[in-house]
Amino acid sequence: MHRLYLINALGFQVAWWACVASVGQGMEIAALVFCMALACAHLFYVEHPWQEVKLASGVLVMGIAIDTLLQYFSVIHFYGWSLGALSPFWLWALWVMFAMTLNVSLAFLKVRALLVSALVGLIFGPLSYYAGTKLGAASFEISIIHVSVLAFTWMLALPAMVLMAQKIANTK
Repeated sequence: MHRLYLINALGFQVAWWACVASVGQGMEIAALVFCMALACAHLFYVEHPWQEVKLASGVLVMGIAIDTLLQYFSVIHFYGWSLGALSPFWLWALWVMFAMTLNVSLAFLKVRALLVSALVGLIFGPLSYYAGTKLGAASFEISIIHVSVLAFTWMLALPAMVLMAQKIANTK
């Protein structure tokens, strides 16, 4: 079981790098296909694939809304292929991939107080966006306001995703 946690965490990291790096290299389609293959492999190996599909769908909708609003309000600007004003497709893939960590490599968050998820989101959410800007997938002004908006957003979003994962897991 520990091997599955490691593979899941590593898979997400590889997907993150593939998506973010693909933006500046004109390889977004390849990154999306890669993420789709990883998601299919994940669904093949997990015990409750339909719960994962439900969770990924909910997190995807939440993620599209979050990133689209962040872009709309000029907190961050994402590069890459998109559908109108919505966030780019590579971000959609990352939200799905992230959702697929919530019951495996990030499952420990489901048994901790939501404050732990809030603190993890507060710290690592903005860091992930910052790393993406450094790799050329997005741009934003590094100001206290923009970083605070990203931190506050993830401070609320990660516990919401953890709650979603808990609720779906309890509706077997």
